[in-house]
Amino acid sequence: MISINYLFNKLKFIFFLELIFIQFYPIKTYSQEEFLNFIEITDNSKINALGGNNISSEHNYFLLNPSLTNDRSISLNYLNYILDINSSSILYSDSSKFLGNYGVGVKYFSHGKFEGYDNSGNYNGDFYPKEYLITFNKSYKLSMFSIGTNLKYFYSKLYDKSNSGMIVDIGADFSPLPTKDLRLALVFSNIGFLLGENQMIIPSNFKFGTSFKPEYMPLRFSLTYIYSQKNYEKENFSFGIEVLLSKYMNVLIGYNFKNDKGFKLNKSEKLRGISYGLELILKRFELNYSRLILNSISNSNNISINYKLKRN
Repeated sequence: MISINYLFNKLKFIFFLELIFIQFYPIKTYSQEEFLNFIEITDNSKINALGGNNISSEHNYFLLNPSLTNDRSISLNYLNYILDINSSSILYSDSSKFLGNYGVGVKYFSHGKFEGYDNSGNYNGDFYPKEYLITFNKSYKLSMFSIGTNLKYFYSKLYDKSNSGMIVDIGADFSPLPTKDLRLALVFSNIGFLLGENQMIIPSNFKFGTSFKPEYMPLRFSLTYIYSQKNYEKENFSFGIEVLLSKYMNVLIGYNFKNDKGFKLNKSEKLRGISYGLELILKRFELNYSRLILNSISNSNNISINYKLKRN
């Protein structure tokens, strides 16, 4: 009971501010033509190897689940998505007696190079659509339970118009049976508002995930379910398997339902929506590489480096 009261007192002020934001700046639903999809495209290699939506494994990527800020570390991520579309991010997490667990992250998403023309077909020069996401994270851990929140600012400029806004995530992580390697996670993502009268849709959603390892098997399974506010894609799920070869190396395999259906080519039934990767675990370094099979002509490569800092 003492732990529950402590947790409530620490987080009630943050939740109160978030409720004010939602009351005065409700999420607006506009045309289904423009979305801030870059917010939901993950550039962490381990997550993508496990299906792209994992919120319950040990990866310290608090952009996806704000309750996963446990290590004092720096994480670098790079995703070569499709053609010259790229995403990269840097995350720093730490803890102190005054602040507890916290993190700061910056994500950059580039859509590549485009040639601009006017209505008469005259060349107006090249333009480079890009988007940014800045995240401030705070989390608390009490025994088997942890909870966290992200405060995010995004900026998107695709051509001659720009969009920006503030959003929050609320996430929780619960390990009821630590000795059995079972974890449950819950995240409410992208609850917020736009700055100005912009015709964009914030991809708000609800995620539920679980990871578990059978006692006598060198395998860890994970499953994530997503329910979105978008009318055209209400549901998605992903599945992942970690093959635990040793304490230094793991093989990762995943499946993503949205990628399977969304990247389907006409008259093509070839394998898609599958991902795989390799994780190397050294003393203070964790190196991950993954590859996403989107369809027969499009694949994505992803690399992540996580460096655990020394304690003061």
